[in-house]
Order: sequence, then structure tokens, then C-alpha cells
Amino acid sequence: MQHRKQRYCRPLTVLVYIFFFYIILCCLFSLLLYSLNERIVRIQETTAGFATRSIENFFPICVDDLLVKQYYHFEKWARRIFNTDRVLISKKRKGSSCRLLHYTVKRAVTCIDVLHQESVTKTRRLSKLSFVFMGDSRIRQQFYNFLKLIPDYDRSTEPLQIPKLWTPFHGDVDVYSSVLSLQVSFKWRPIINETVLEMIRQWSISDQSKKPNLLFLGMEVYHMMQQYGADFQLYSKRLNELAPILGQLASASRVIWLNQYPTVEFYGSNDAYNTKIHSEKVHHYNTAARQILKNFNDIHIWDSSNPLAEEYVRGCSIFFERENPIPQFIKTGPDQFINNKPYINCLDYIHTGYVALSRATQLLYNDICNKKLYQN
Repeated sequence: MQHRKQRYCRPLTVLVYIFFFYIILCCLFSLLLYSLNERIVRIQETTAGFATRSIENFFPICVDDLLVKQYYHFEKWARRIFNTDRVLISKKRKGSSCRLLHYTVKRAVTCIDVLHQESVTKTRRLSKLSFVFMGDSRIRQQFYNFLKLIPDYDRSTEPLQIPKLWTPFHGDVDVYSSVLSLQVSFKWRPIINETVLEMIRQWSISDQSKKPNLLFLGMEVYHMMQQYGADFQLYSKRLNELAPILGQLASASRVIWLNQYPTVEFYGSNDAYNTKIHSEKVHHYNTAARQILKNFNDIHIWDSSNPLAEEYVRGCSIFFERENPIPQFIKTGPDQFINNKPYINCLDYIHTGYVALSRATQLLYNDICNKKLYQN
């Protein structure tokens, strides 16, 4: 009887041993795979780091003509938006390329310090740097994205509080920093009128210390709206009046006119085509602005970021998000800066998305700072 029990127990014991042996093998195999994967990741990181260092060592830093689309293949660069490659290929000289820098807060602060010292030397006064963004909500987007790289050492904002409303805030915003000797302002001026003409005229005839160091502006979209006349001829007339005054200011300050971005072609949630503000009309106004402003060499027309906006519009036609827009302004505390929505929703047909705008801001910092920091 006992012999029979032992005979039945032996196969069971063997099965148990086989089972445990199988588990041990699986654990060892998993450990081996994990170790191999870690080695592959380290190799990839090393290779990527080597490739990045190779690019940095091989290509010079871009220092000129970064706002003008005709000088580099910005279309190819815009399509590599999620790639770490920041190389621009020149259109003018075959085989000639340069590399963009990725601006961080630290690098932006270094640039501001250099620009401030240059301004003090030029004016012989300890005045603040003044950067002014002037226009409608599209320019306000650029203003907010520019400020993302300005650290909050002692930053103060006026107005301190903007109500959390569904209706947009149409007003001026000023940001100050005594530590950085910097003032960055947004002026709500959606149309070219006597107020705009007089403000720029006063800057153009004032002392150097009272002029903005940088004026970034663009006024087109509101001129297309019925409540503001929707009159292209009036827009051309007003811009012709503004251009010589702007040209006079540009001889002493950096003046950048934004070439307006294309729009998403469907309006809101009803899938109807835009009829008041659309890409074809925007292009028509852009062409007129270029014809008028080209006579003033010191006015820089920024169109190199347009391929980024075009890629965003193309993406919206493929991956169209249908969500309700969130409030445009959010107060985050008594000492905090006011944030605006990132405009990542294709339902908002007029405002370009956050990713494209962030890349455009990097272009702007490269244009403003690279020559001052790295040309020598």
C-alpha cells in the first residue's frame, strides 16, 4: 500500500519541480530582457547625445534673416516640429545651413542682460528695456508666449486682476521687472486709427530712452469685420499713413510686423466655411501690407513662422478637436501672472495652436538674441 502511494506521488513531485523550474527560467529570461533593454536605451541615449553634439559642432549658430521665409527652408523645418533637429537649410547658398538654439529661461535672461547693457551704452541712461506688442488677440498670443521665458523674480502685472469671463478682455497689459530692468507691454490696438498713428508718432520723435526697444505689431483681422467697416481700401489708406511714421521709428527701434497666419477654414461647431475672415482674405491683406511696408527697409516683416501655422491648420483638417473653449483669462493668485488659454482647440478658427506658437516664439528669441550673444 505504501509502495503504491509513493508510486503515485512521484509524478506529482516531478510536476512541482518542473513548474518551479519553469518559473525560475521565466524570471531569469525577464531579467535578461530587462538588462538588455537598459543597455539598448543607454546606447540610444549616447548615440542621440553624440548626434546632437555633432550637429552643434558642425553647424554655426543662425544669426541673420530668421524672420524672413525666403532665406531658409522653413517649410521643411516646420514639418520636423517634433524632431530635435534644429538645423535650417539656406535657400541662398547651396549646402549652407545653420542651427537654431533652444531658448530657456536662463538663456533668455542672459540675452535681456546684454540688450539692457547695450541700451544703457546707447542712451547713456539707466532706463528699462521696453518691449511693446501692439495689435489684436493674435498679437496678444505672441505677447503671452514671449513672457513664458521671462522669470518671475519680482515681476508685477497691471492690471493685477482680469475677471474670469467668457467674453474676451480688450485692454492693455503691462509687465514689469526691476531686477531685469525690463517692461513688456501689450497694447490692445486692433485697427489702425488716429490713436495708433499718434502713439507711434510720439515715439518716433521722443528721446531714445523713451522709445520702445522692440515694437512687435500687426493689425489686419479686425479690418475685415463688418462692425469695423470691412473696407480693404480704407485699410490700405490707413496703412499708407502709418508706414512712414513706423519707418521713422524703425530707424531707432526694432520694428517687426507680423505677417498674419492662415485660419482654420471651418467655423465653430457648425462645419460652415468662414466667409468673413478666411485664409484667402488674410493672404490678400498680407500682400497689401508687404507692398506698402517694403519701401521702408528698417521695418521687418515676419513671415518665417507661417509654415508652422500652415502645419497647424493642416493638422486641424486631419485631427479636428471638438471641445468647448475655456475662459480666455484666468487669475492664478495676487502675485501671479495672468494666464490665457493655449488655443489648442481647432474649434477656435482664428488663433493658432500652442505648439506652433511656442516654436514661433523660439524663432523670435533666436532672431533677437543670437547675433548679440554668439556672433563673435
